[in-house]
Amino acid sequence: MNELTIWLTYHDERQIQEFGLKESDTIRLFKGNDVSMEGENINHLNRFYSEMVTMYYVWKNRIESRQIGFCHYRRVFRDFFEVEKGQCQVISINYGSPVFQHYKVAHNYQDMYDAVDVLNELYGDKNPYSQYLLKGNVFIPFCCFIMQYADFEKLCEFLFPVLFAWDKKNGLDMNPARYMEKAQRDFRYDDVNYQCRAVAFLAERLISCYIVCNMKPFCVNTL
Repeated sequence: MNELTIWLTYHDERQIQEFGLKESDTIRLFKGNDVSMEGENINHLNRFYSEMVTMYYVWKNRIESRQIGFCHYRRVFRDFFEVEKGQCQVISINYGSPVFQHYKVAHNYQDMYDAVDVLNELYGDKNPYSQYLLKGNVFIPFCCFIMQYADFEKLCEFLFPVLFAWDKKNGLDMNPARYMEKAQRDFRYDDVNYQCRAVAFLAERLISCYIVCNMKPFCVNTL
C-alpha cells in the first residue's frame, strides 16, 4: 500500500500541458469525464459533479493508500505533511465567512435548503451538519484535502448519500439531460453551464461541513 496518493482531476487533455500536470510516485491524474474507465464510476456526471467523480471512483473501487488526497487541475498541493487520524490538510480555510449567505449570493439557495432537508431526514432536526450549513462561518473551499484513508471512507459515507438523496429529491435520476433542464429552469444567472454544477457546489459545502464538524483541519498552502 502506498503511503500517500494525491488524485488530481482534469477533464480536457489540453489542461495537462496548460497547467503542467504530471504523474509521479505521489500524484495520479484522473480524467473525470472518461466514461470508458473500468470500475464503478459516475464519470458521465463529471460536468455536474466535478471532482466528486474522482472521489467516488476511488472510494467505490477501494483504491487504498495510507494517506489520500484530492485536488484538481487549477489548485494543487505544493507541500504534503503527515496527517494523523482525524487530521486533514487543506489548501485554504476562510474564517468569518457565512456559509449560507455566501452560497445564496452565488447560487440557487433552494438547493441548499434541499440539502438541509436531506440532512434532517438522515440525522434528525437540528443536527450539527444542518446547523453548519445554515449558521456556520468557517468555510473550507475547493474540495482539496489530504487525510488518512479511513477518514476518507467516513467522509464518503457521509457525502454521497446526501448528494444522491438530493438528486432523487429533485427528480434528476443521475441523468445529465435532467441536470441541464434543472439548471435552465431554476437558475437566475446567465451562465447556465457554470450554474448546472449545483451538486458540486453543494458537495464543496458538505465536505467543508464534515471536516469542520468532525476533524482537525490545518492549512499550509497559501493561494
